Amino acid sequence: MQGTVGGLVFARNGTVRQKQASNKAAFNSAASLARTRENASEFGRAGTAGKLIRTALRTLISTASDSLMVSRLTQKTRAIIGMDETNDRGARVMDKDNALELVGFDFNASASLSQVFFGSYTTDAAGADLTISLSSLNGLTDVAAPQGATHFELMLGSAAINFETGAIAQGAVAVPLGSLPLNGPVLVDQTLKASLAVAPTADDVVIGVLGGYK
Repeated sequence: MQGTVGGLVFARNGTVRQKQASNKAAFNSAASLARTRENASEFGRAGTAGKLIRTALRTLISTASDSLMVSRLTQKTRAIIGMDETNDRGARVMDKDNALELVGFDFNASASLSQVFFGSYTTDAAGADLTISLSSLNGLTDVAAPQGATHFELMLGSAAINFETGAIAQGAVAVPLGSLPLNGPVLVDQTLKASLAVAPTADDVVIGVLGGYK
């Protein structure tokens, strides 16, 4: 007799042994792997949150991100999930109240905003609108342009994300100032506004991305 009957394995040489539990079954049930299961669950949740962010902002970041952006963003969302004090370890989520930790994340680490733009600005979110205001804009002193560049653009994009349901709403990318000469006149009291189709709800996280092209 050869084969498997119930939990027993009958070998050709006549020996009989108990069928080993599958690695998946052991992973799901072994007490010694409890912490591993918790970490795996939250890492998967972090990956999902990162993908939602990338999808929502794809129009703006598709050509302006570095090769390690996905892993860096997952690391950031994993850290935010770890801040959840409401749920038990392994069940922690991307809490919208902790999403402010995303502020300052650079989608292109090799050309971060602080490395290429030195102008001062303020941000404001009201209803469906995200607005960035610049008291002045001087291409010669506010922009770190590569050699040979003559013009630059400032772009603003926004998105609303519900990390609980996975729903996203993308705002139109705004380039209201157009292509500006680096040696052009200093501009004062300029605004960039990106608007969602509808105002976000209290459960949504609104994310804005400021970028530039030269």
